[in-house]
This record gives sequence, C-alpha cells and structure tokens, in this order.
Amino acid sequence: MGKLYVFAIGGSGSRVLRSLTMLLANGVECKNEIVPMIIDPDYSNGDLVRTVDLMRLYNQIHSNLVFSNNTSNKFFSTKVSSYGNNDYLLPLVGTSGITFENYIELNTMSRENQAFMKMLFSNANLSSGMNVGFKGNPNIGSVVLNQFTESPTFKNFETDFVQGDRIFIISSIFGGTGASGFPLLLKNMRSSTNTALKEAPIGAVTLLPYFNLKTDESSSIKADSFVTKAKAALNYYEKNVTGNNTLNDMYYLGDDFSSEGYDNCDGGGLQQNKAHLIELLGALAIIDFDSKEFELPIQTNFHEFGLNSDPAQTVTFNDFGLSTQELLIKSMSQFAFVVGYFNRRNREHRISQKWAIERSGLLGDSFYSSHFFKKFMAFMTAYEEWISELKGNRIGFKPFLDDKSILDVLEIVDGLKPKYGLMPFTKKGCDLMDERMGKNLSKIQNNTEAPQTFMELFYMTTKELCEDKLKI
Repeated sequence: MGKLYVFAIGGSGSRVLRSLTMLLANGVECKNEIVPMIIDPDYSNGDLVRTVDLMRLYNQIHSNLVFSNNTSNKFFSTKVSSYGNNDYLLPLVGTSGITFENYIELNTMSRENQAFMKMLFSNANLSSGMNVGFKGNPNIGSVVLNQFTESPTFKNFETDFVQGDRIFIISSIFGGTGASGFPLLLKNMRSSTNTALKEAPIGAVTLLPYFNLKTDESSSIKADSFVTKAKAALNYYEKNVTGNNTLNDMYYLGDDFSSEGYDNCDGGGLQQNKAHLIELLGALAIIDFDSKEFELPIQTNFHEFGLNSDPAQTVTFNDFGLSTQELLIKSMSQFAFVVGYFNRRNREHRISQKWAIERSGLLGDSFYSSHFFKKFMAFMTAYEEWISELKGNRIGFKPFLDDKSILDVLEIVDGLKPKYGLMPFTKKGCDLMDERMGKNLSKIQNNTEAPQTFMELFYMTTKELCEDKLKI
C-alpha cells in the first residue's frame, strides 16, 4: 500500500476533504493511505477548522481499531495520516498580520519597480490583509504560493515521496487560492529532481462555480465575477496544465450557482459553508483516482460526472449511475442504520440486550462512558450535521428520509423499503438489529477488545440487513 497525498487548496479543498472523511467513515475504502495536505493562508477559516477537527476525530477512532483479513468491519478502515507534525496543514510563511504590499516589500523596491507593481496590482490588492487568504484574487495567490514550494515542509515531502505513492489536488477555479495554487504545485512536482515525484500519477478535481454568495458591498468577493475568473483560468489551464500532458486525470465539477446564496464572508471563522453535493462528488473523484493503475508516458484523461435524471432540487441514490450507487448506497445505509439505532435506543435499552449482557465486561454500562464511545458519538453528531446540510442545500442530496419519528430504522433509505415477508410478529428495525447482533456476537472472539467488538458487531449486522432486507 502506498500513500495518496491529497493537496486541498483553499476553502473548497477543505470542504471536499470533509466529505471524503465522511465517506471513509461509512466504509467506502481507498487502497492507499490518505495523507491530507491543506494549503490555506486563512488558518481560522471555519471550513478548514471544522475539517481538521473531523479528521482528528476520525483518526482517534481508526487508531482504536484493527483491520485485517480476519476482520469484517470497514467503518473507519482507511488510514488517514497527517504529514509530519503539521496537523494536516502545510504552513505558509510570512503571511500573518501583514498586507500584500508589505509581503512583497514594495517600499524597498526601486521607483521603477514600484510603478510596475502598481500596474499589476490595484491599490485594493496592495492594501489587502493576508490573514484571511487572497479574497478571490489569483494574481495575489500566485505570488504568495510560489514561495510555498521552497518551504522546508515541501522540501521534506519531495524527499519522502517514493515510487508507488501518488498525488491528488483539489482546487476551485473561481477564487484566489485554488486557482493560483494548482498550476504552481503541478509545475513544481513535474520539475522535481526526485524521479518518483516527477513521474508520479497525479490527478486533480477542479471545481467550477457551484455556489452563489449574497450581495455585500463591503466584501471584496463578488459572485458575479466567478464565471469570468473561471473562463480566464480555464484558458490558462488549457495551455499550461491539461494541454501538456503533465496530469494523469482531470475531473471537472460544477453546478448552476444561481441558487440560494451563502453568507458573504471574506474568511475567518464565519466562513463555514453548508455541505454541497459537488463537494461529495469531488470526494468520489479522489476515490476513483485512488482505484486506478497508471503507466508511463503520462496522458491526460478528462472526467465529468453525470446523473441518470435531471432533478430540479434534490438528488437521491436513484439519480446516480449504477457504479456510483454500488459504491455509496450500501455503505452509507449501513452507517445511517447505526446512527439511527442510537437515536432510537437509549443506554438502558442497550445494556439490557443479549449482545451486551453476554459481553457485559466489554459492551456493558462502562463502555458507554469510555473515551472511544464518546468520540464515536461526537463523529455521529458531525455526520448528522453533514447529511442535514447536504439535504438543505440547493442542489441538495437526500439519501435518507428526514423524519426521526420513523419507527423502523430500515425504512429511512429514500427510495427503498425493507422486505420482511408475510410472517406475523416478525421483528423489524432496531428490534431486528438487536436480535441479529445477539446471534452475530458468537462470530467475534471473546478476547477481542471492546471498540473492535462494538464496531465488528454493528458492521456485520447492518451489512446482513442491507443484503437480506433491502437487497443491496
């Protein structure tokens, strides 16, 4: 197994990583270890902070579990590692607390060079603060990010990269950080003195405009410039990125961004956009790239994403193509059943079940006060928030029904009904889960640790129910 270094540039990069983390928790697997590398000068960005916190939580759960040919569980199975001691972040040096003109040391330049700089950059550009990113200005981003590849962190990455590793780059094309960072990264990787990096498989997802912003005259970011910026960037990419066979796979994703606008924030903690279907599809692009085999010479392949239908407001599993359905519906449904079980069964009920009583030392009352279970519950809360945001966005993704009052947890998958047969007094939903877990417990060795027993039991039971009752 090699490493897949995922360079997530700007706020959109963090949001795609958030969706990727959710899918990996659901049991969607990558064959390579994922190493996120977030590049964003706005360290307080709400999207970045939320994603980093989520990946920490994922890693804490993953580290308490064992994955081998002898285990069934796929939840949280893909390893997600931080690079070095940077907590998933790749720091940009010298951007904190200064304006762009101070960053480029404008006052130390000759009169001629100052005049030239003022031709290239507006007064607003020069006086722009650097703490919250490049505010949709790729001309600023290209200058600042150009120094990143000379940083010790990037040099260490370049040295550590070995044959068998691969790279994926997430960026938007209508802002400042992503549009400028992607070409610079690719160029430096392909000119590396490390042959393994120079010839490595590299994929990228480029996000075209897919959300709108509310009008705010005080903000330097204007949604009506998104398309113009995207066209200019695409013209540059055609010659310098996708037109010279330096990239193996290019994924394009976008949406009608005339829908409900997000709050217009220049950055910082208030920039925390609702999860969007496009970001989920960006995560699927990473998983698709991870599954492929590559050979030299490099030849760029282009990918778009299509739906089976043309939904007006909301996408469900049935709107996806067969391969996407097969990848998502079972794993996401299994995880949703676990979440649904804990929403419907309290602590007293759980400890009274056969599967808990038989292993009371592991799955009894004390387990629900354990560090592991608290982390798992925190992740489930974050997952429910993510699903809720996806449903409420436009265009939305609604894999599961909204009503938590649905008694039968197996009925929450939108478009699917469980098949129980005609026998009277047949157990359904959570009662059926409890019964199956009581039977499946014997398949797990007595000396298995509590977190492993817990996850194995819920995984194999929900997998059975998906196959037996939902026929997926």
